[in-house]
Amino acid sequence: MNKPSRFLLIDLECTCNDDPPLPKGESEIIEIGAILGQLRVEGFSLIDELQLYVRPTIHPTLTPFCTTLTGIEQQTVNCAPELETSFRLLTDFLREYSPTAWGSWGKFDARQFETEAVSKSIPNPIALLPHHNIKQLFARKRGHRVGLARAVQLSGLHFQGQHHSGLDDARNIGRLIEHDDLLREAILKRL
Repeated sequence: MNKPSRFLLIDLECTCNDDPPLPKGESEIIEIGAILGQLRVEGFSLIDELQLYVRPTIHPTLTPFCTTLTGIEQQTVNCAPELETSFRLLTDFLREYSPTAWGSWGKFDARQFETEAVSKSIPNPIALLPHHNIKQLFARKRGHRVGLARAVQLSGLHFQGQHHSGLDDARNIGRLIEHDDLLREAILKRL
């Protein structure tokens, strides 16, 4: 199969705390990092990217742990729109490019989209797009179930940007797909 496919990669950053952790269901999206690329047998090439910050409403004040982990400052989320507006902006991006499917590193991002859309009674902008768990596909092809930073290292690459930045993480997933023929082949077989 050599038909090019527009493939969306998303990484979310959410409100969080280490000790004690936030109660189940109270973590909220604070960043949507997305890159859209042309996926084909020969590689993965960037078409466009999108970074959206989101103002949380359940826990509007970020914990020091969250800020340290993600690099997202309180002022950034204070000035950001709430999730409904950010989802509309993501929907506009999707309409412009019409991706075939989307992927993320693990199931967390897909579940978080579903959970928050339901709990806030807003439409999930990616509900109709097939989701691909890139972490799982990497593990099947490489025999290692690891985090993104370790997968990048195992692939002979260096992580670029800040780990736990939604946009930087999405870019690094794209770099993995670009450089890993087996991973790219596994994704293409599922499209």
